[in-house]
Amino acid sequence: MKTKNQLMIMAISAVFAGGIIMTSANAQSDEEHTADTFIVRDTVTEILGGKSIPAKEYIHFYDTTPYMIMNGHVAAKLPCDKNAKTPLEVLIGKAPDLKAAEMEYIKELSKPGLSCLYHVDLNSDEMIVTDVALSNPTDKPVRFPPTSTVTIGINEIMPMEEESGH
Repeated sequence: MKTKNQLMIMAISAVFAGGIIMTSANAQSDEEHTADTFIVRDTVTEILGGKSIPAKEYIHFYDTTPYMIMNGHVAAKLPCDKNAKTPLEVLIGKAPDLKAAEMEYIKELSKPGLSCLYHVDLNSDEMIVTDVALSNPTDKPVRFPPTSTVTIGINEIMPMEEESGH
C-alpha cells in the first residue's frame, strides 16, 4: 500500500511538473509570436468588367494598416494592347507613398489586344507595404473588358512600429 501511495504521489508530481513546463513553454511561445508575423488568409476579388477608371485616377483596393504585408499576391486581369502592355499600374506601398509594382505578364492566361493577366508578389522586404491600388496614369479613361478582375491575397502580416500619421 505504501509503495502504491508513493507511486501515486510521484505520478501526480510528474504531471504537475509537466504542466508547469508546458505552461512556461506556451507563455514563451506566445511572447515570441507577438514579435513575429501572423499567418492570415484573406482574399479580395473586385470584378471590374464594364467599369472604367478616369484619367490620372486610381482605385484603392486594400489597406492592412497598422500591419504591413509580409507575404501576399495580386492577380490582375487588365486591358492590354497587342504587345501585352497595359496602360494601368498596380500601386503598392504605405499611403501616401505608393509606387508602381513590377507586374509579371502571364502569357498562358492572356489574350493580347483584349485582356492580359499580370501577377505581383507582395512583401515588405524593400519597402513597407500596407496598401494596394490600381492606377491609370494616362490622359484618357480606361474601360475594363467584361472579364477584368483584381484579386488580392494576403498570407502573412506583421505589426508596424508605432509612428505618427498613416
